[in-house]
Amino acid sequence: MADNRAEYAEILKSILTDGISLTNIKNTIADKDRGFANMLLMTTLRQLTFIKTEVLPKFVKKKIPQKQNILEYLLYLGAAEVLFMNTPDYAVINSYVEAAKVKTDKFGANFVNAVLRNILRQKDTLLTERKSGYFSKNFLQILKQDYTAAEITEMEQFAAVEPPLDLTYKQGHLPEMADGNMLPTGSFRLPANTKVTEINGFQEGIWWVQDAASAIAVKCLSDLVGKRVLDFCAAPGGKTAQLLDAGAVVTAVDISNTRLNRLKENIDRLKLGKNLTTICADALHFTADIKFDIILLDAPCSATGTFRRHPEIMHTKTMADVKKQAALQQKILEHSISLLATGGIILYATCSLAKAEGERQMNNFLKSHPEFDILPIKTAETEQMQTKEGFLRILPQAFDYFFGIDGFFVAVLKRKN
Repeated sequence: MADNRAEYAEILKSILTDGISLTNIKNTIADKDRGFANMLLMTTLRQLTFIKTEVLPKFVKKKIPQKQNILEYLLYLGAAEVLFMNTPDYAVINSYVEAAKVKTDKFGANFVNAVLRNILRQKDTLLTERKSGYFSKNFLQILKQDYTAAEITEMEQFAAVEPPLDLTYKQGHLPEMADGNMLPTGSFRLPANTKVTEINGFQEGIWWVQDAASAIAVKCLSDLVGKRVLDFCAAPGGKTAQLLDAGAVVTAVDISNTRLNRLKENIDRLKLGKNLTTICADALHFTADIKFDIILLDAPCSATGTFRRHPEIMHTKTMADVKKQAALQQKILEHSISLLATGGIILYATCSLAKAEGERQMNNFLKSHPEFDILPIKTAETEQMQTKEGFLRILPQAFDYFFGIDGFFVAVLKRKN
C-alpha cells in the first residue's frame, strides 16, 4: 500500500504541476489498482480547493521545503481519504506514513502522521464548518469574466460528484436499459458506475459514449446525406460517428496519430467506416483538392466545460490558457475559409465555458468576414440554451434535474453564395 500511495502522490504532482491529464496518466497504473487509484485521485482533485484553503492551513504552519514537497501531495491525498473515503482510519494514516518514509525520511513521516491524525480528530468540525466551494482562484477568475456569482454557484454544484454516463444511439436504435433516462436532446443517460462493456449493444456497435452537450452540436445540422464534411480536430470521434450515421462523407483530421487510431477503432466497432477518410495532420496546415460542404471545427480549447469529468481542470487552467486557445481557434477558423465551398457551413464547437472561446470568438470572426451569416439554432429542445445572436451556450446546470451536463458552445455559420 505504501508504495502505491507514494506513486499516486507523484501522479498527483505531475497532474497539478505539469498539466498532465488524469485520463492519460491513469493507464500507467496496474489494472488491479486502477479503480481505487482513480477514485482517490478524482476525490482529491474534486475536494482540493477545500483541502488547500481550509483544512491544511489549520495544521501546517510552515511552508514545506521544496526538496520535500512530495509531502504536500501525500497530504492532499491523505486528507481526501480521511475526510471523504471509507478506508479505515488506521490504514489510511499508516499507509501515508510509510509512503512519506519511502519518499523522504523519518521526519517527513512524523510530520505526515501528526497532520493526518489532527485532521482525523477534527473531521466532523472541518466538514460541518466548511465554507469553500470547489473551483480554484484561477478557475473562478476565468468564469467571473462572463458569469454572475449566482451562475457560478450553480455550476459549482456539479463539481462535487461523478457525472453520469451519456450514450448516443445510431439511427433506428433505441435503448433497452430500464435504469436510464432519455434526455430532452436525445442522449440516453445511465448511472455513473455503469460498466460500458456490459451495456446491451456494445459488441453490435449500436451506441457510443458521448456527453449530452457534445452530442448537441451535430444535431444543429440538417440534411447531411452525401454532404462532404471536413471534421477538424476529430478524435476521439463522437461527432464523427454522428456525421457518418447521418449519411455524410467525412474526412476526419487530427494532429495526434494515437488519437486518430482510437477514432478508427471506435468507428470500426460502430460499423460506420464506409464513408470515412482519416488524415493525421495539423489543422493549420491541412490542404485538400476539394472544397467541403461543411467544416466541423471541434476547436482545441481550454476545456473548462469538462470539469465534472476532468476535475484537474479546476486547478490547472488559467486566463493565459484561454487566451492561448482563443488565438489558435482564430487561426484555424481563418484557414478553414480556404477549404469551404461557396454556400458552405462552418459548425464551430468548443467545450469551454469562456466566452472568449465562444460568443466573442464568433462575433469577432463575423466582423472581419461579412461573407458569413449566422444560421440561428432554434429547436424546442435547446430553447433555454439559445443566445440572442442565435448561438447555443450550454451551461452545466442546463439539465440540473438530470445531474448536469458539460459546458459547451455551438455556432453555425453559412458562407454566402
